[in-house]
Amino acid sequence: MSWIQRRRSEAYYKKAKTEGFRSRAAYKLRQIDQKFGLIENGIRILDLGASPGGWSQYCSLVNEDGLTIALDMVPMSRVENVQFIKGDIFQDDIWSKILEFSPDGFDLVLSDILMHTSGDRSRDQANSYFIAKRVLEICEHTLGRNGKALVKMLQGDLTEEMRGEFKKHFRRVHLTKPPSSLPRSAEVYILGEYYSGH
Repeated sequence: MSWIQRRRSEAYYKKAKTEGFRSRAAYKLRQIDQKFGLIENGIRILDLGASPGGWSQYCSLVNEDGLTIALDMVPMSRVENVQFIKGDIFQDDIWSKILEFSPDGFDLVLSDILMHTSGDRSRDQANSYFIAKRVLEICEHTLGRNGKALVKMLQGDLTEEMRGEFKKHFRRVHLTKPPSSLPRSAEVYILGEYYSGH
């Protein structure tokens, strides 16, 4: 990592500490929200892979009158206005557990999940693809009509393939990278809007 990248990373890390966020990832969601108008107060949000809780914290601030459900295998300290589910996205029928908290589904599904990278770019990208695909499968069971989904991926050959998968389910699809992502990072976010179902 270059000194410019380190300095940028440290700046968001320090900012997160100062503003009380658990991770600098909160700024990625805030920047995407500001660009696309992702979150409206009063909606139902499902935050997958939520720990340590930076995205859930941001959601609790801007969606204080709505519902935010956070799910992760790793326990998460309590966030005000957020209900936590301990679970694995690859668990069979995980959506049944999720829908106990919101039987009518959700307006927005978020996923900032990324497996620990191995250094093998093809393998890491493939892992991010399978995670994104699983999130899309969860959307089929939990996301309401005209809802939105935001999923992290590692950019590469499979990015356009996943974008194509999103286009089968969403009327509008964007590929975006927030300013708080490091320039050399391969991470990008796919945003689907106006969910049409299968």
